[in-house]
Amino acid sequence: MKWSLSQLRKFKDNAFTFNQNIQLEDVTDRRDIFHIHDIEISGDILHSNRRFDVNLHIEADVSMIDSRSGEPVIYPLSIDTVEIFDESIESDSEIDEQDDNLHPVLHEIDLEPIVRELIIVNIPNVYTESESLPSSSNTDNWKVFGSEEELEKERPVDPRLQKLQSLFNSDETED
Repeated sequence: MKWSLSQLRKFKDNAFTFNQNIQLEDVTDRRDIFHIHDIEISGDILHSNRRFDVNLHIEADVSMIDSRSGEPVIYPLSIDTVEIFDESIESDSEIDEQDDNLHPVLHEIDLEPIVRELIIVNIPNVYTESESLPSSSNTDNWKVFGSEEELEKERPVDPRLQKLQSLFNSDETED
């Protein structure tokens, strides 16, 4: 995942395209993550003046613990980003703190540290494949609503406000 700038300058008129499967060890120290495997990195690098724009797509499978059942599950990770490498920037101190996608570059572009960071940041803290609520959470009388409309259908009207409900119904028929 390293390319020298002289190698990339040869592709000035068209994009340099890459597609690689890599293996990264010790990506994260989280205890709920077992392994990150099948990491496929693809994209292209566009060169203009002293700037290299890297369109990056990362796909990986993250083996982690299901937050409800405690069983091992596979979380499919997919990340799309554009990283910019600029030769005119000499150090990280010159980069505005709000632009995380801008990187200084001297002699080569190395995507491995960026890929590591993107994977770490995009792994969810909580993930489950279970549709049901856990049995140990004392949720016997709970109802799970999918949208506001379903919630409104199930909510009974307060008897004190029942007369006001007729006003809403008459306004709808006037339109």
